[in-house]
Amino acid sequence: MGFNLCRRLFPILAVVSFSAAMDGQDVIPPARTILDLGESEQIAFINKTIGLGFPENRADQMTMLIINRSAVALPLIESKLEDALKSTSTPKRLVDTATEMIAYAGDEQALRAVSKLMAVDENRFGPLVGRTLDNAGNWRNPCTVAYRGLELGNEAVSRYTVAWMESALASNRMQRTWAEAMLDRYGKVPGDTEWATDPIASQLKDRASPELRQGVMRFAAEVLSKREKR
Repeated sequence: MGFNLCRRLFPILAVVSFSAAMDGQDVIPPARTILDLGESEQIAFINKTIGLGFPENRADQMTMLIINRSAVALPLIESKLEDALKSTSTPKRLVDTATEMIAYAGDEQALRAVSKLMAVDENRFGPLVGRTLDNAGNWRNPCTVAYRGLELGNEAVSRYTVAWMESALASNRMQRTWAEAMLDRYGKVPGDTEWATDPIASQLKDRASPELRQGVMRFAAEVLSKREKR
């Protein structure tokens, strides 16, 4: 009982210790408890980490926040990076670390942040779209994230997103992944109507080849059949 009580109290003690650290000694909460902090404490931790230049001893905590609290972490990182880019002497390491952190989230929030950076320098930050979608596969369906990217209505992000899809769909694995995303989106195997208006399919070169369409629809039917048997 005593051990279980300690386990329940540990997140609370971590929050208290961290809050006290904001006014004095820098006590870094363990990565496993960073999500137990209140949003204001998480924001304070992120801002201090950025101010310190992303030290390695805060990497695990930042990773947890980026993956699980991207709506909080990424706007802060992007805003600070955008401010830093206005300087003529922005450290390359700062830029590289911040951009990789943004892309690592692999979600819609990452693409939103990337779109703002692309407005500053598309050639420099455009490739982050592809890296974001690559990383999305670690946490979620990357094709679903691609749909979210297209829904942002940003022409540059859409262009890079479609280019990534065209390259990725060369593999059967990604065709199946897209089929799963389409099932989630339409609730059924996509037909002629869905295929003609689909945000991804309608922007592929030649509106996607018949072979690609047949492959994706076959995978969709297979996935749907397995889901219905559960």
